[in-house]
Amino acid sequence: MKKIIAFYSFLLLTVVAFAADSTGRVLLDKIDAIVNDQIILSSDIENQLDLLNLRGEDEKESRCQLMEQMIYNKMLTTQAMSDSLLVTNEEVENELDRKINYFISIAGSQEAFEEYYHKTVDQIKADYRDDIREQMLASRMREKITGDINITPSEVKSFYEKIPKDSLPYFNATVEIQQIVMKPHVSAEQNKAARDKAEEILARLRKGESFDLLASLYSQDLGSAQQGGLLDWAPRGTYVKEFEGAAFKLKNGEISDVVETPFGFHIIQMVERRGDMIQVKHILIRPITTSNDAYYAQSKLDSVRNDIISGKITFFDAVKNYSQDEQSKNVGGFMLNSETGGTVLDVNNLESDIYQIVDTLKVDSITKPVMFMDFDGTPAYRIIKLVSRTAPHVADIKIDYDRLQNAAKKNKEDGVLQDWYDKNKRKTYIMISDEYKDCDALQSLLPK
Repeated sequence: MKKIIAFYSFLLLTVVAFAADSTGRVLLDKIDAIVNDQIILSSDIENQLDLLNLRGEDEKESRCQLMEQMIYNKMLTTQAMSDSLLVTNEEVENELDRKINYFISIAGSQEAFEEYYHKTVDQIKADYRDDIREQMLASRMREKITGDINITPSEVKSFYEKIPKDSLPYFNATVEIQQIVMKPHVSAEQNKAARDKAEEILARLRKGESFDLLASLYSQDLGSAQQGGLLDWAPRGTYVKEFEGAAFKLKNGEISDVVETPFGFHIIQMVERRGDMIQVKHILIRPITTSNDAYYAQSKLDSVRNDIISGKITFFDAVKNYSQDEQSKNVGGFMLNSETGGTVLDVNNLESDIYQIVDTLKVDSITKPVMFMDFDGTPAYRIIKLVSRTAPHVADIKIDYDRLQNAAKKNKEDGVLQDWYDKNKRKTYIMISDEYKDCDALQSLLPK
């Protein structure tokens, strides 16, 4: 072991010195830690800090926590490779795209993200590809270690009872909501008229008229019309399949045929494509719905509401038979929490129009049909049922069992993982740069 330590100490000094000499005493990179035969460079930490800084994280605390996590990840990946756990190239690319797109959304645009890094997206991906693979391998190993963990009701109760009363979390008011949505019917004549209008505009484009001008004059996507139809950079999977299928076939500057989607009829022009990221312009023509169409949808939905109230049909069956909102229809009409995927919604995060509706609604009450603008920008009607409501409160096992169950399971998994780390670090060679000697998070890993 002394020979190994001496060798790695020599390697550490050699790499630092080499970096200094090769740049005229300007340090480019150095080894910050060694875990068995794997190294953690300063640049590895800096790359991760760059991403965290986009979210405004505290750099000093984040640096220590990153080092701790990277050391644990090295231990996990070493074991994962020993256990022949695999991560495919396709999985790595998908995860890389997901993370890059997340940070692009934080930066505000792809241009702002690239400006922040002074690199293209492809260059940034090249920097992080190995890190992503390692993180995914570490995650596979964590899943293997904790995969068989279950939590019993008695463990949930014990977990809850061990939390000091003055440390119990405080939960905001919550609601559970179901809805039934109906959209005004679009006749075949209205559909044909919209397509014909789109074909006329396409013909003018083919003759050389300006896409930007025609978009500003005719497009019914008001958000992009004033920018000549220009949409933000978007990754594959952003648009509905019909739009995306047509867009990704286009070359730069090329204009599509008329494309029909649930939003209406589009003409698409490719601005630029970078791998799985595209920027396009479009002109949208929507079929017109008349006041009679809207009145019919409202009346039909009011009739469904009366049948529910009179007991002729359950709300659940009415959702299945009549609702035209596919997302909520597939889960019994429930509006889902985008963060948790569950049905419990934090009142503070409700859209203002929904909040105003449910604020004075009694549990099990159903509203009359209310008009709203659907996600595609078209008018629609819905009735809303308030299924449950909780007031702001300190965590209570009777009310918040699901939340506490998840917390108890996470706590148990963390304990099993920590036991694994404690067992394996005793047989793992770990060396950490003196720069991290004051990090509280690393004290258990530093040489005694």
